[in-house]
Formats: sequence, structure tokens, C-alpha cells
Amino acid sequence: MFVELIDRLRCPHAHADTWLVAAATRTAHRHLIEATLGCPECGAEFEIRDGEVWFGARVECVAMPATELTAMRAAALLKLEERGLYLLDGGWGSLAGALREIVDADVILADPPSAVASESASGSAPALSAGQGTLLGIGNRWPIASASLHGLALDRATPERTADAVRLLRAGGRLVAPARVALPAGVRELARDDRHWVAETVGNVVGLRRAKWRAE
Repeated sequence: MFVELIDRLRCPHAHADTWLVAAATRTAHRHLIEATLGCPECGAEFEIRDGEVWFGARVECVAMPATELTAMRAAALLKLEERGLYLLDGGWGSLAGALREIVDADVILADPPSAVASESASGSAPALSAGQGTLLGIGNRWPIASASLHGLALDRATPERTADAVRLLRAGGRLVAPARVALPAGVRELARDDRHWVAETVGNVVGLRRAKWRAE
């Protein structure tokens, strides 16, 4: 886990938003390899093993074909930009290496395919460089600070996970989800096909009243 991404993590339990405190036992090249993350609010602890943050049991998924075409499509849907932070959920994690060859953005993987997770843990994946992180065992509440992400591609899109995903996005951030999933509140749809829709977050609408003006 890239050390600077730790600041974006939060305890997933239902209480006030709080940072996680890291106690590292092994690091390498600004990555935490072995460590414990502790919540000062509820006392929960989460292990980092082989560079992966474990919030629960691993969730298996089906990998996507990591071709140039699928990577370019994902980059367009997410509006991938340098200096952005993006989360790839489930099978989308297969595209991490290809996406970072297109744009050197920071990428967090959530429950990626086992093969991708194994490559990341061994340090052999092309995507494993500064700005890389892997989270495992993610439930319906994302353990990430609000307004942290520029884009998020959802694979395991339950209504609860999809709704909470909106919280993670900055204003104008992109959310990509399976076409079968209903659009959550707080986003507006930009496009869709038979596989996915893409939407962006919308800010609160501020009502304006016409000011009265009178000549003196």
C-alpha cells in the first residue's frame, strides 16, 4: 500500500469519520508491506499483509480482458487524468496496469481478481509503483474518505455500495456501474450502453434571488 494513500482510508464501521493510524513493521520504497491500521474511535484493527489492506474476507470476481481497447474505453469513461485518484472495483482491477500506461494516475484496487492481487503482492505488476493500493474484503460501506476520488468503476454494485460510492467522489467525479444498476441520488447520467452507464456527481443547487435595485 502506497504510504500516502493511507491518509485517504477510513474505518468502515458506523461511527464518526476518523483517520486510521498505521503501525508499520515492514516498508519498501514508500509502500507499507506489513502493518496494522488502528481506528482511534472504535479500536478496530485492520492488517496490511504483503502490501494489501484487509478489511474482511477476500471477495472473488471475474477478470476483465486487459486489452488496449478495454483500457482506452475505461480511461474515457473515467475521464482519467494525471494527479487524479481512481478506484477500480472487482474485475476492473485487471485494467490497472494498462490504465497507468495511458495516464500516470493514482489507482486503488478493491477486491481485484486473484491473479492481479498476487502480482501486486509480489511486486511484479506494472501498476505497482507510487500511487498504488489494494483493499480486500470491502463491504457495503467504502473505507475511504469522502470526496477523495476523481473516478470510480464499480463491479460488485449493490444498491448500498453504489449509493455510498457517490460519497467518495469529488464534485464532477465520474461513476461507472453496470447498466442493470439504478442510478443513485447525487449524480447525473452522461451516457450508457448495454453494459455500463457513466455519470458524474452534481453539487448542491444554490437558489439565487434577483436583487432589488433602485436608483437614488
